[in-house]
Amino acid sequence: MKFLNNIPLKTSLVFIIIMILLNTSYYLHYKSLLEENQKEKMALLYNSIKTNMEQTAAGEQFVEDLIGENLRMASIAAKMNLDPDINNIDNEDLVKLKRIIGVDEITLFTQTGDDIVGQKSSDPKDRNVSSKGWDHYFNAFQQLFARQTVDVGIGQSLPNYWSGPRDTATTSQTEINKWGYYFDGTTNYIINPFVHDTNFRKYQKVTGVEDTINRLMKDNPHTALNVSVLNSDKLLDHTLPENFPTPSNWFSAREIYFGTYDYRDPEEQKYAQLALTKDTTIYYVTESNGLSVMKSFTPIHNSYLKYNAFSSPPLIAITSDYTEINSILHKHLMQIIWFMSVCTLLVLVIMSTILWIFKRNKEHALQDVQEAYVGNIETLFQSVREQRHDFINHIQTIHGFLALKNYDELKKYTNALVGEIRVVNELVNLKDPPLIALIQAKYAQAESLHIQFEYDFKHMELLKTSPIKATDVVKMLSNLIDNAFDATSDLEAGNRIVTVKGKIQNNQLDFLVRNTGSMIPLEVRSQIFESGFSSKTTGKNSGLGLHIVKQLVTRYKGSIQLRSEASFTEFLISIPLTSAK
Repeated sequence: MKFLNNIPLKTSLVFIIIMILLNTSYYLHYKSLLEENQKEKMALLYNSIKTNMEQTAAGEQFVEDLIGENLRMASIAAKMNLDPDINNIDNEDLVKLKRIIGVDEITLFTQTGDDIVGQKSSDPKDRNVSSKGWDHYFNAFQQLFARQTVDVGIGQSLPNYWSGPRDTATTSQTEINKWGYYFDGTTNYIINPFVHDTNFRKYQKVTGVEDTINRLMKDNPHTALNVSVLNSDKLLDHTLPENFPTPSNWFSAREIYFGTYDYRDPEEQKYAQLALTKDTTIYYVTESNGLSVMKSFTPIHNSYLKYNAFSSPPLIAITSDYTEINSILHKHLMQIIWFMSVCTLLVLVIMSTILWIFKRNKEHALQDVQEAYVGNIETLFQSVREQRHDFINHIQTIHGFLALKNYDELKKYTNALVGEIRVVNELVNLKDPPLIALIQAKYAQAESLHIQFEYDFKHMELLKTSPIKATDVVKMLSNLIDNAFDATSDLEAGNRIVTVKGKIQNNQLDFLVRNTGSMIPLEVRSQIFESGFSSKTTGKNSGLGLHIVKQLVTRYKGSIQLRSEASFTEFLISIPLTSAK
């Protein structure tokens, strides 16, 4: 308990708060570094995906465009083998023709009123199918019939020809086809050969984007839980400007173009939209499937993945395991707590030890002052007791002189008695108990040393409200008086005179201590206030008294002046009470 009593509560609380703030700042900085490191890994993974995807997508685009060009050649071959009038063509002719030119099916579209209809086809499901609800395809057909270069924002446009991206077949939801459309004005129909994408998907599985993502995930197991290329419009529930919205089960309307996306969270739409709006990578930490994960969304501008002219850029989504970071942070937090606890304990022990040493030294200093102070008070009380004890003797003596009618002796006796009473009254009028005790003690000491001790004080009651400690006043005066007593020791008894004056005026305290005696040599005056210096080989102070006085005067921002002539030496102390500390 004594150990705890030595610890300053407020200082300790301030230190602990500072330690908590510093360690919290360090913890957050360390957390930020770990997150930045994880982001850098994810960014590297994204760049690898983006680079590989651009290269792979370019290859896929080339292959798909090559298929489109082959379908154009197949269309031209079909035109050469078909009658220019659709009414002279039979569906069976198209069945035979598809085998000759090497396509899966052939459909012929004609204009019927405000619609464009697949009137003849080698596939019975595609006969009499309206294209009016096919949006971009219907617009492309109109432009072909108008002999214009097709420009609908997507697909492959060649002379008299347009090919749309691979997509789900309207007449068969299980098929994904690649179509080509040709019209050069020599027929009254658009020739539409198409192939199933079975072979293309085989190529894509071996060398495509899907394979690239799988290899990168395998090479970065700690960085990527999921990597996917997402249809941002589907993810964000965007409604595209279509007269007939694409069915959600179509290939072009799928949410995940490539990869897997298993880690969903409630805030994904907000951060995905932010990534599109700022056109940059957005990172955030969330909970998904019972795991703490870091996710990122990055827009990728690639026309190859565009199935609608009004589509938003796809998003590359990377999901990383954040539990490893949490584990490191938890371990680091425990280390910080232990470190902070040990540092706090050490600092408290050090503070307690320093305060204990300071308190002990202070107590010793106070004890020394108190002993001097108590000694002075005791001397005063002793004098009062002696005077009280002698009071009856004085009365009896006065009574004896009166009985003998020896008035001359009575007068002498009472004059001496009145002098003693005057001294006591003057001391009481000082109105400062420490000063009264000091002067009374020094007065008694002066009598024993046969020194004529004179004093004069004015307004000393103001010391009580001044910033100067009573103990420091006692130290300064007692050291100067002791020094003065010591300086008169070599003189004859009748020549030993010490005078002490003090006054408080205009917010300034002045003390003057003068003694008779030899002049202090000029060559030693500059050293007189140094610790241990003394011009005498005897004496009680041995060079410490004036050094102590100088230190106290300096502490209170005052000044001390020495004046020494042939017959006297005096010290004048001046201390401003307004700025004293």
